[in-house]
Amino acid sequence: MKRKAQAAMEYLMTYGWAILIVIIVAAALYALGVFNPTTWTGSRATGFANVGAPTEWQLSGNSFDVIIPNHVGVGITVLNVTVDLGGSNINWTEGSTDIATGSTEQFTVTLPSSVTSGSPYSAEVKILYQKAGGTLNLTDTGSLTGTAS
Repeated sequence: MKRKAQAAMEYLMTYGWAILIVIIVAAALYALGVFNPTTWTGSRATGFANVGAPTEWQLSGNSFDVIIPNHVGVGITVLNVTVDLGGSNINWTEGSTDIATGSTEQFTVTLPSSVTSGSPYSAEVKILYQKAGGTLNLTDTGSLTGTAS
């Protein structure tokens, strides 16, 4: 009888320590934010085949700021920037802006309402532009993701 009790205690102790280690690891991962989806959102730019992917962007309060480069090879004139955040198209409407080749320019689009800080977002950005000396309106589109600040 004594040997059965000892075997049972050893069995319970072994599994008890294993369960305790699993709980500690799970608590550590939770504290590091592994289970928080906004940790994995990150900032990412996709698309923008002609003009080039924006170098920086930020969604804060009721404004969306984006720095657009010019990798077309010639100077361009940006006519309009449209940002689609969750089905609402918001336009940048301050006239046209010239960007020399290899340079960047910042555009600010004012949103109709404020966003919650820390919430993840995905914005579809459409850039309407003309090449220097050209008359055709060209379009470049892409997606920007991140976390609102």
